[in-house]
Amino acid sequence: MLAACLLPSEAWASAPLAGAAGDEVVNKVEQGTIRGQRLDGVDRYLGLPFAKPPVGALRWQPPQAPDHWDGTRDARHFGPACAQIGNFYTSNQADTFDRPYGREDCLYLNVWAPQKRGPAKPVIVFIHGGGSISGAASLPLYDGRRLATELDVVFVSINYRLGFFGIVDLPALKTGDPRTDSGSFALLDQIRALEWVQQNIASFGGDASKVVVMGHSAGCTSIWNLMSSPLASGKFGKVVCLSGMPRQSSDEERSASSKKLLAHLLLSDGRIASEDQADAYLRTTSPAALRTYLYAKPASDIVIAARGVRPVRERVDGHVLTAGKDGPLVNPVPAILGTTRDEAQLLLISHFGPRDFGAMWKLMQSPKALTESDFFASRIDRIEFKLTSWVVNRVLHRYLDRATRLLAATSVPVYRYEFEWDHSPEPWRSLLGAYHGIDVSFLFGNFSTDAPDFASFAWRGRDPGELERVHREMVAALRGFIDADDPDRYEPDLRWQRWSGPDNDKIFR
Repeated sequence: MLAACLLPSEAWASAPLAGAAGDEVVNKVEQGTIRGQRLDGVDRYLGLPFAKPPVGALRWQPPQAPDHWDGTRDARHFGPACAQIGNFYTSNQADTFDRPYGREDCLYLNVWAPQKRGPAKPVIVFIHGGGSISGAASLPLYDGRRLATELDVVFVSINYRLGFFGIVDLPALKTGDPRTDSGSFALLDQIRALEWVQQNIASFGGDASKVVVMGHSAGCTSIWNLMSSPLASGKFGKVVCLSGMPRQSSDEERSASSKKLLAHLLLSDGRIASEDQADAYLRTTSPAALRTYLYAKPASDIVIAARGVRPVRERVDGHVLTAGKDGPLVNPVPAILGTTRDEAQLLLISHFGPRDFGAMWKLMQSPKALTESDFFASRIDRIEFKLTSWVVNRVLHRYLDRATRLLAATSVPVYRYEFEWDHSPEPWRSLLGAYHGIDVSFLFGNFSTDAPDFASFAWRGRDPGELERVHREMVAALRGFIDADDPDRYEPDLRWQRWSGPDNDKIFR
């Protein structure tokens, strides 16, 4: 079955200089020479800067092209995660949870390139999820080796600024530059990464005219923003959007959250005695003084101050983002849009069961048999969790229906799927079902249980053959879509159908 979704290249060119598997491999990008690692079937380059570090005077500024370097840059290790509060979506080390984690100097990407060269290959650029406040491209779940090999593509994963480093709206930070004043630095980071791909991907055997952007959760929301930004025009040609939809914040929401963040900072520094005094402080402090204060704050202070502040999204500013969540889209392209059947459960369980990442992590890694009573203090909590999940799932799927119709109305090919695999061991199956993100695990196919991992509880003890069968079907569909806008091309029995309008919705399950 797997062989059916792999196509031989017509001719092979020489690969970058290297020896046997595990050896170093040397390549060149626009900024200089890089040293990666040759693995089984792929050359891997980690921690490549696609922008200058957004630190010091570059905090809350649009990303700038990275500097050139002399000598050979070591590209065998991941760059740091972006500044955030640690959690199991970013790290498998429990001592990093619920405390500042990562760095501001984080704008790095990673490349997995098939060793066999030939005609330039399609490129996948992956944007991780995490609610725009957490996550990292270095998560083992996102290792791109299998997809690069099985799809015969160059696979790229990127970081982008998170939380209030990535999206902020404070008058003191505005400069008159429309990109800066948009406050949408995370989206600008993603656009800058796509520019880097356009400039450099040929060095890895990739075709810059065949870029597919793939994102999960917040990464999928970013894709909708890329389709709504004129600054991203011409930088990608297809999208694969996993469990996300258009989401934007109003000016009022962004301003309120940003002011609350500032109030938390001022309160922690003793500059005000209560949050109620923040407005008075702002009226008596010049924008220049406030700007100096904010730029001097350590990153750890800012991520701590963001606790309890509602995260915000990009807004329509007329320059970076010109289309609202209801369109019209600036860059409509062929798309696969996916959800899981039970999106809400994983997102809601912390509101009814374990209240922190550490407690939930212990349950995920527990070798003993668990029951639902390990998660809920009372039967009422359990019932409320299940009812709330049912309602939220229906709402989420209706929102995606609306977004799908918006894109399909532009006449580009659009396909939808709903992922329903729910064979995790109990009580996970009853609690989470086909939960948010499980489709990503199956698509990447990184089913290792050798080290603690956020998702490994889902397949612990399962038949590897069953896992691989689902993985192969997803890879076949993705390969057909990349090659020919047709998920059925290599697996016609799967019978995907193009979404064709509000009265003829087609969802592959």
